[in-house]
Amino acid sequence: MPYLLLFLILGYPIAEIYATLQLVHSIGGLLTLLWLASAFTLGILMLRHHKLAVMATLFGDLRSGTITPRSLFILARYYLAAVLFIIPGPISDVIALILLLPWGGHMINTKPVDESILEGEYRRVDSKQDDNLIH
Repeated sequence: MPYLLLFLILGYPIAEIYATLQLVHSIGGLLTLLWLASAFTLGILMLRHHKLAVMATLFGDLRSGTITPRSLFILARYYLAAVLFIIPGPISDVIALILLLPWGGHMINTKPVDESILEGEYRRVDSKQDDNLIH
């Protein structure tokens, strides 16, 4: 187990360097540099605005009366994606983009449904009109 952890710690930077070199050979050095600089800038901006996201999400949860582990996990995903954008390399950028995808249905507002309420349109029909309709 310790060797697996050592392999992952040493293997990740080597994989990032290899993927960056392959990206340089594929799209060129200038575009790769532009990619890495824009990903770094995006990560910095996400971290800077992370405070606003935390405040908005937690305030909304406090307002509704529920702070769930799911809402905290969403915030942690956002923070981790920002840190991964700062790390140079295409592998970390792809992982960050996967973390930003709306998986898990957190974007859907799921409020409990009260089964005793029926919603819809109605029309009142007098009994005299019913008698004429039966003939």
